[in-house]
Amino acid sequence: MAKFTKGHAFSEDEQLTHTKLNNLVDAAEFASDAVDDSTTELSSGAIIVKTGGVTASQLGASAVITTKILNENVTTGKIADDAVTVDKLAANSVDSDQYVDGSIDKEHLGATVISGQTELTAVPHLTEDFALISDDDVLKKISLMKYLPLPRAWGVIPFSAAGGVTIAGAYNVTTSVTVVSDGDVDTVSVTLSNNMGDTNYLALATLGTSSSSKTDSNPNVNSFNRAAGSFSLGAAIGTDRVLHFIVFGTLG
Repeated sequence: MAKFTKGHAFSEDEQLTHTKLNNLVDAAEFASDAVDDSTTELSSGAIIVKTGGVTASQLGASAVITTKILNENVTTGKIADDAVTVDKLAANSVDSDQYVDGSIDKEHLGATVISGQTELTAVPHLTEDFALISDDDVLKKISLMKYLPLPRAWGVIPFSAAGGVTIAGAYNVTTSVTVVSDGDVDTVSVTLSNNMGDTNYLALATLGTSSSSKTDSNPNVNSFNRAAGSFSLGAAIGTDRVLHFIVFGTLG
């Protein structure tokens, strides 16, 4: 089919003039067969792109560049699920308002964050366990065993005729001690695992029998030679006795 409609149609034996020849070209128009009426159409004799005629099939791969997208026209529906990764987020760009209330669980907390999720099942560690306290409405952490009025060390020293001296139930002390006998007085040197802050600490001790009897003829125990990392206990210990001690003060 013809793609053009002529500007002048000559009849047989018609006289040829320059006007008719000019009109043949100048007044020619596109015929309906010149468009597919899908991607293109006629408008006042000109071929134009039909509304909605340009589809994905008419676009080349990677043909749409950034400058062809109107600002703020990429909507939520145009973003694929899970498409926004960490690489697409600016540093410090996620505000607390973006979190769902109650959505931060313990698996997403750092290892050093105090969350209260886990119960303490043993005696607090001397230097690693902390509690929270308000300092003029500012929440701060405090070392439990360093500052709070809690015992810093304790233990039980059983004596027997066999002569073995080992601390039982030891906390912040070495498990074995040295015993020096001087007449009626025995001296026990106790070494701390973590030093005290100074020598102004209190070391208390009691002496009893290790048998079924609840009394002892000489239960008095003196503490002396206090250093940051050790102290001594003196008493008429002898054999078959049990020495209990406990230490209060500030850790180093």
